Amino acid sequence: MSDLSNVLLAWSAYLIAGAVFYALFWRLTQFKQRQLLSYCLRAVILAIIITPWYVSDQGSLLAPALIIVLMDSITIGAEAAVRAFVPLFLSIILSVVTVIIGLLLRKGANRRIKNLIK
Repeated sequence: MSDLSNVLLAWSAYLIAGAVFYALFWRLTQFKQRQLLSYCLRAVILAIIITPWYVSDQGSLLAPALIIVLMDSITIGAEAAVRAFVPLFLSIILSVVTVIIGLLLRKGANRRIKNLIK
């Protein structure tokens, strides 16, 4: 029971710190002229913060993938860091693609609304 409470405490502290960092980053990236850049940066940071991955090959505990990449590269070597880097990279790519599709859909919806008004 103690291990589970330690894991929950660590995740809670990490997510609270991540939320504070993300809120500050959101304020920092409020670009009026470059909305695509702003949204893409926010999506990348959010993907980096919240993507989990397994701590070990046999374990069932999850930790932030960024932490796993860093710890594996420091302790085991760069080859071991790939196991957590791949899902992190895929998460980043998926978030950027989602942002681009969302902006394209919003742009198309804005055009249709403007055409209806005319």
